[in-house]
Amino acid sequence: MQEEGQIRKMLEMMNRHIPSKRSSLAELLRQREAGYKGKDGVDYRIKKAELDLLAGMLDEVERNKLKLPIIIMTDTSSDSGGSWKVMGRVEVKVVSALVGREPEFPDQMRLFNPHVGKLRSVLPTATTTMFSP
Repeated sequence: MQEEGQIRKMLEMMNRHIPSKRSSLAELLRQREAGYKGKDGVDYRIKKAELDLLAGMLDEVERNKLKLPIIIMTDTSSDSGGSWKVMGRVEVKVVSALVGREPEFPDQMRLFNPHVGKLRSVLPTATTTMFSP
């Protein structure tokens, strides 16, 4: 039990940058300085160029549905290990187009390290990573 508590605390520390609330792309496009507040209380900014890139890929309805930052989380369901996943229909649509890979499901996509590297290089401020047990 003590080990489980230590793991939970370590994950909380590793995930303190995760947003307490995510805003839609449409909302962020209207802000003068787009960003979010992490659970650690720090304000994180999202670059306008990244917002514009995403807006160009989506229609108005999708801009209202896409929540940012896109969360890339560890995929603990994978037997092979070392994989990540993105969840949400609009998120998967965007990520699939950016990394050049078809998703396994319309609302969930598995990513491997090369995909995550490519995605983070294109959207460094509009994506974040989350570690889960």
